[in-house]
Amino acid sequence: MKTKMLASLLAAMAIPAWGQVKMEAVSEKIPTYQIGNQEVDPIFFTGRVYQGAEGYIYPYPLYDVLTEKVVDQSYNVLKLGNEYVNIAVLPEIGGRIFSATDKTNDYHFFYTQTGVKPALIGMLGAWLSGGVEWNIPDHHRATTYLPTNWIMKENKDGSKTIWVGETELRHRLKWSVGVSVYPNRSWVEAKIMVTNPTQMIQSMLYWANVSVHCDEHYQVIFPPDVQFGVDHHKVYFTNWPTGEAVIGSGKQVDLSRWANYTGDSRSIFAWGSEMEFLAGYDYAKDAGTVHVANRHVVPGKKFFLWGNNPNGHMWNKILSDKDGHYLELMVGAYSDNQPDYSWINPGESREFSQIWYPIKGIKGCKNATMDAAVNFEPADGGMYRIGFCSTTEYKQAKVVVKHQDNVLMEKQITIDPDHFFLDQVKVPANVKVSDLYAALYDAEGNLLVDYRPVELDKCKPLPKVIDGTKPVKEYKTNEELYLAGLRVDQFNNARLDYMDFYREALERDSMDARVNIEVGKHFIRQGEWKAAEKHLLRAQARLSHDYTRVKDAEALYYLGYLYHLTGDYHQAENNYWAATWTPDYKHPAFYGLAVLAMLQNDYGKALDMVTQSLYVGQRDIQAQNLKAYILRKLGRTEEAKATIDYVQSIDPLDYWSTLEKSFIEKGDASVLQSRTKNQTEGLVAVQEFLEMVNNYLSVGGTEEAQVLIDQAVALGNPFAASPLVYYYKAYVCLLEGDRGDAGAQLEKANSLSHINQYPLRIEEVKMFDTLTAAFADNAFLHYHYGNLLYYIGQKEHGLAEWTRSTELDGTFAVALRNVGFAYGQKGEWQKAMSYYDRAIKANPDDALLFTESDKIYESANVDAAARLKRLESNIKTVMKHDDAVMRLLSLYNVTGKYDKAIQIMHNRHFHLWEGGGQIHGIYADSHMLKGMTLLAKKNYQKAIQEFDLATQYPANLEVAPSYRGGYEAKAYYLAGEAYEGMKQASKAQEFYQNAAEAKCPGGLKDLSYYQVKALQKVGKNAEASAALKKMEENLSRIRQNAVDSYAKFGDSNKNEQESNIAFYSALIHLLKNEPTEAQSDLRQAIQLNPGNIWAGFMSK
Repeated sequence: MKTKMLASLLAAMAIPAWGQVKMEAVSEKIPTYQIGNQEVDPIFFTGRVYQGAEGYIYPYPLYDVLTEKVVDQSYNVLKLGNEYVNIAVLPEIGGRIFSATDKTNDYHFFYTQTGVKPALIGMLGAWLSGGVEWNIPDHHRATTYLPTNWIMKENKDGSKTIWVGETELRHRLKWSVGVSVYPNRSWVEAKIMVTNPTQMIQSMLYWANVSVHCDEHYQVIFPPDVQFGVDHHKVYFTNWPTGEAVIGSGKQVDLSRWANYTGDSRSIFAWGSEMEFLAGYDYAKDAGTVHVANRHVVPGKKFFLWGNNPNGHMWNKILSDKDGHYLELMVGAYSDNQPDYSWINPGESREFSQIWYPIKGIKGCKNATMDAAVNFEPADGGMYRIGFCSTTEYKQAKVVVKHQDNVLMEKQITIDPDHFFLDQVKVPANVKVSDLYAALYDAEGNLLVDYRPVELDKCKPLPKVIDGTKPVKEYKTNEELYLAGLRVDQFNNARLDYMDFYREALERDSMDARVNIEVGKHFIRQGEWKAAEKHLLRAQARLSHDYTRVKDAEALYYLGYLYHLTGDYHQAENNYWAATWTPDYKHPAFYGLAVLAMLQNDYGKALDMVTQSLYVGQRDIQAQNLKAYILRKLGRTEEAKATIDYVQSIDPLDYWSTLEKSFIEKGDASVLQSRTKNQTEGLVAVQEFLEMVNNYLSVGGTEEAQVLIDQAVALGNPFAASPLVYYYKAYVCLLEGDRGDAGAQLEKANSLSHINQYPLRIEEVKMFDTLTAAFADNAFLHYHYGNLLYYIGQKEHGLAEWTRSTELDGTFAVALRNVGFAYGQKGEWQKAMSYYDRAIKANPDDALLFTESDKIYESANVDAAARLKRLESNIKTVMKHDDAVMRLLSLYNVTGKYDKAIQIMHNRHFHLWEGGGQIHGIYADSHMLKGMTLLAKKNYQKAIQEFDLATQYPANLEVAPSYRGGYEAKAYYLAGEAYEGMKQASKAQEFYQNAAEAKCPGGLKDLSYYQVKALQKVGKNAEASAALKKMEENLSRIRQNAVDSYAKFGDSNKNEQESNIAFYSALIHLLKNEPTEAQSDLRQAIQLNPGNIWAGFMSK
């Protein structure tokens, strides 16, 4: 191995021109579908499920208006290439790898778009398919369609790297990805770094979303030791590679083949592999893609595909005009499923690398390393196919195939990424396949790749699915409650509240240390200092009972941080020091002590403390930067420079070290001017900048904070346009005793736009407390403070701040809307309606106001005709957004104006959110209701036409037919009634039979009701009874599990779910000829959700 490493080093020292890496940034025009303006109102979390986890929007805006406008847009394209591969990175669209090409055969080993066509798939809306997307710390992260920071670096070994990264705002985690190409190698390497610069534990996931071109010739290649696949949340296991592409269909197919997914989209994760690669192969092009990484750090191997089905073909058209189908070969670190978050501790840095490369000519892949890939599989006539692809040139390499100790083939070859090896070898008859062995060695005998065929235990049972989170009361022990709550918190579950589990545990044992620690951390995040202190002190009291020196110092550490935040530095120091006695919290506790020392201007002590912290966490960038700052303050400039160089060798995109270097070399922050050329834009750039200001303020660096702000403002937008920047400046002025200048800064802030300016940091609670105390009559201060408080969880306090803002200034529509929104969340409909009406008066051009307010009006049982008049009176604004239009369409259906709804749906292109499809339900309702109206008027022929239309899927609605079925059972049954009215008995029976045989998707719709009636109509009473019993069983199951805690998408609305349950129960009562009970359930359904259109219809 040493020989191999030496050879690589010598090669790097003398790279011929043809082997060198070329790196450049060029401007290229790419056809791009334009997105509309971002949402002006803050979108707070109300239970939205996104990709199986919490779908937070705030502190980002929503980007959910897509257009049909295409322009040739200029992009800054960052390119890397050598003689084997070319790649391109788009820093303006999330830093994704946009294209990757094998130059030896012009094969795109990552899916390469010829245009940019966003769809509503991202956390914030707009999302682009193709290439490689970096999902950190959430799946389809918030900024996947926004610009990232970037820099290009040349490395001593001749490789060149494009670094992209950012600070993610919700968790305040920082990530960087270095994409490298090496001389004479076909690798594309990604070095990933995720750091937690905060003093709170966070949860994160990492998945690289790698897209590849696919068609009927494409195969996903899991490692040969994979016997099982598993779905999201580990709620379903399947055999691999043969299983059901459509779960429950009973049809066994090859799951590795894209062509076989004729029903719907699907994700499957490889289960339990001890091999380090994932691959895909296009047999028509005889080429593929390989990924290799350390399986202990990067265990996740998954594919997702839309599939070879109507839904897949629809999404293909939505996402690309001409580039064809794709599937995703996703790879995850610290995770083997989604959502599958892991904890990242305060000050922790996670670093790992991944390698991708193209393969060709070897007809598949059985194993792969960073050096080579091998295929070794049975062929015809007792032969085995043996193939190798390498990632660099190996002269005099040796191919060896053995059966036990008998050499079946031994050949010396020259192999490189352009010249693969493929041959066949005769193997003895009836051999045990695991006795065969194939390997490739370099000239010095170093193993490059090998493979011994895997024999799987065909009798091995499927793994056990997860038990799932139970209702709180079903847990018998506090330990189970603690672990259940911890899992809900860790996985960011959108449908469950981890505090419910902790409250129950504390009801049983109020001093439970584990639970009190978690509850204390919860209240720290919310800025509820007294509550946090109470629970952390309880935990510490239990742990240290009888003067015990604790084994677990977590409570001590967080008490130290709590007192630190609240300014009780004496108690903070006591608790931090106590936390250093155990190894788990030594690193962050010493960091906290260093910060305390800085706040007391004791630089010598601060240096000692941060050095102690770095003994444990050497690659903690935040601590290293603090060390550099302290050294600068002590006048030890050369040591500070060395520390900065060390930080930037770890993360070339690091912001704080760049600023410190500028302070050392120039005495100011003038580096900001050059940094803005390669950085995030708009609100994200402002927030990353404020992270740096906050860093300085947190260690007492008011002078540096002021210099930063002044120089940023002097640069102009986006900094000079952000009121938050001036709030920080005003706060600094107050800290320095200059109230007059603070007031001037607030006046400047008042003159700016306050749209999409969102405070988010727990440290900002103190800033806003200070500012609002000094300037109590500043309306915008109260508005922003309300945003921060509502976001962190102090909802009542946030509402009070918003209300105060509207009292001081009743013309700012967003503040008025926020008050209305908050009252709506509390179910106080009259107050909510009043504030929404005022918001609309202040800004009648905001479509979201009509979407949200109409839901409030509906909940308040306002007459549908009055609601319709509100929307029609503002039709121009309503038509700006699909969501508002859908409210309008639903009202047309309720009020019997079906033709108006149908006309809009005929002419408008709706843009579908992944996991959505509500517009098709409205479309079907329009035609079904119109048809039923015509049926009642005995206009049978036209009624039949409407029922037929209800089963269609117009392309402009972006909803495709599902293998689960649609509205056929209902439409066919009603058409049967129409034919019966026309005295066409045989035709009626034909449609009743069609209804009886139609597929009915699960859930709580009325389709099963019509199917039971259809079965009765065709005389299949036994089957009708069985179907009715199945409805009752379905109702019972849903009542027991009314909350789908493993949903992948959707909004949480308890009243809607309970309304649907009551409606479904009413249908069962109707089928059982129990009209009194049915009417009672229908009344309940309408009371719970006045918008339940079919409950209203059936009640009449």
